[in-house]
Amino acid sequence: MPAFAFPDLRPSAAEWSLRAHTQQSVSPLTRATQTVELPGAVWTASLSFERLSEDQWRRLEVWAARMRGAAGRVYLGPVHAAVPRGVATGAPRVAAASTGTTLRSSGWTVSTAGILRAGDYLCYDAGASRQLHLVTADAASDAAGVATLAVEPPIRASPPVGAVITIRSPTCIMRLIDDDQTRLRLTPPVRGAVTLQLVEALT
Repeated sequence: MPAFAFPDLRPSAAEWSLRAHTQQSVSPLTRATQTVELPGAVWTASLSFERLSEDQWRRLEVWAARMRGAAGRVYLGPVHAAVPRGVATGAPRVAAASTGTTLRSSGWTVSTAGILRAGDYLCYDAGASRQLHLVTADAASDAAGVATLAVEPPIRASPPVGAVITIRSPTCIMRLIDDDQTRLRLTPPVRGAVTLQLVEALT
């Protein structure tokens, strides 16, 4: 099933977080704890829509029907990160093979301090998947327009060199957490409300 665009509606309230993937083992004798980090950290979102007009809630109703519960996929990103805090000028692309929490990029406006700032988001496509990252340190471009970006979560698969980096309204591919997320609450005469919980859909 293809990933759909989310309706052009701004939520009344939103929660956005990165859910780590860990396992813990607690000693039954000393209660000493060992924690192991595993791959598979995912973005999660909770979106609340209140007092929707009939046109708005009907658009959400149609979108929900097309999603078919948790089977559907949607492009969604943090609503608070549509516009980067950094200068963010140029035409950024992946510059070299990148792994871990370091993304090598190029195509920025040359010799620019604060090209991206800690707290900015970016995304890029890698095969059939889309990876969304939070920038964790301020970055500057050099005289060749190259910038090394510190990001979380760690890169799952090295993106292809030349892949376009999106810095405005970045998204990842998400799904509803279960099949019961699209229940619409109606208040007479025509107001509607709904709360949606989503999680990143890894491929």
